[in-house]
Amino acid sequence: MKTSEFTQILEKSPGKALFFEYQAGQYVRPDFHITEIKNVNFDTVDCGGIRNQWSEVHVQLWENEIPEPNHAVDTAKALKIFEVVNRVRETYPASEIKFEYGNSKFPTAILPIHQIKDTGNALIVQLVPDQTTCKAKDRATTPEEKAAACCAPVTEEPKIRISLASLQTANSCEPGSGCC
Repeated sequence: MKTSEFTQILEKSPGKALFFEYQAGQYVRPDFHITEIKNVNFDTVDCGGIRNQWSEVHVQLWENEIPEPNHAVDTAKALKIFEVVNRVRETYPASEIKFEYGNSKFPTAILPIHQIKDTGNALIVQLVPDQTTCKAKDRATTPEEKAAACCAPVTEEPKIRISLASLQTANSCEPGSGCC
């Protein structure tokens, strides 16, 4: 989901509670904070030698060690945080938005949105773990190209056998010869 799509959903749902489901049935505590909104630029070279460049927006969700029962981020408060950030520098509206989250039971991860459920009085942002991929394989269009794109089977080179006897010559250094 693009950042502008996410903020439009927030705008169309004023004052609704906002929940984040980071795994099936596992939710970020309701007293979470949005601590950072990051514009992230990637400049990579894949295993096929192709340069790749793209941008994402990462929203960091954080839970205070001490629960805060009187703290909650609803859609209006989330939009205000986006407004504060955008006054300092624009958040990339056309870039994919992802959420950074971790706790003592879940390692910190960058999670894209799977879907957003509207329950009437709340939005549940369902996040899904990302999978790594091979861009060279993703670019391939045929099964043969995919097989050869990345980590293709290595053809075995013939093994060369070398023995100590084949390395010895008349001028070789032998034990007791005084050469070393």
